[in-house]
Amino acid sequence: MPAQSDPREKIGGGEYFYRRSLSARELLPAIGIGVAAALFAFYVARIVIQRTPLAPELTASRRKRRNSIKQGG
Repeated sequence: MPAQSDPREKIGGGEYFYRRSLSARELLPAIGIGVAAALFAFYVARIVIQRTPLAPELTASRRKRRNSIKQGG
């Protein structure tokens, strides 16, 4: 099996792209999306932490039962 040439020559072609530094005005949309995503994640986490039980009276009766068992009857 013959040795293959450099695969970068086949894929990349002759074009060359360079990264330029972005101004603050060009970064604002990306910064805004990042801030919005962070606020959304914070909101969802807060809702999950503060949510109430699905059956509050059921959990209250379980607590009463546990306390009566611990106290002996």
